Amino acid sequence: MSKRSVFVVAVAVAAMAVTVAGCASSDLSSGSAGTSKSSALAAPVVPSMPALPLLDRRAGNGEIVQQAGLNGAGTLRIDNGNSDDVAVVVANGNPASPQATIYVRGNSKATLSGIAGTYYVYLKTGADWDQATLSFTRDRQFQKFDDSFDAGSDWEITLQPSIGGNASTSDVPAF
Repeated sequence: MSKRSVFVVAVAVAAMAVTVAGCASSDLSSGSAGTSKSSALAAPVVPSMPALPLLDRRAGNGEIVQQAGLNGAGTLRIDNGNSDDVAVVVANGNPASPQATIYVRGNSKATLSGIAGTYYVYLKTGADWDQATLSFTRDRQFQKFDDSFDAGSDWEITLQPSIGGNASTSDVPAF
């Protein structure tokens, strides 16, 4: 019975050698009868899959990617002086239910017209825009301009820190 125990250990070692080294069963040749039987029991070698490439989807600059009620006279001009793309969300209350969301690519400008009432401006930044979920999939950040905007006026926001700027933003939970 002790010889049988040694044989089982030899089978386990031979199988591990095939899996780790990635050699075929015919590459194992130690000359013993126990090893030739064990090579038939070795797990098949599965080649590793290459990593999937990261997606970098983007909407068009100035594209209104979400709209649920632009019916006012307000205009918001956006100057995105950063290299990151941003989705600018205009909401009267909850940013998950906005009047509209406009996509502004890095180092680009866009204008959103038709804004109604007093509203807040929220920002979503990140990489890889997913139109189905209206959000970025990587490196996500969410911010809000601290002050509200009045649709009775035309506004311009610059999305880069500037000396003498008169608007502050705060981080907010994901929406």
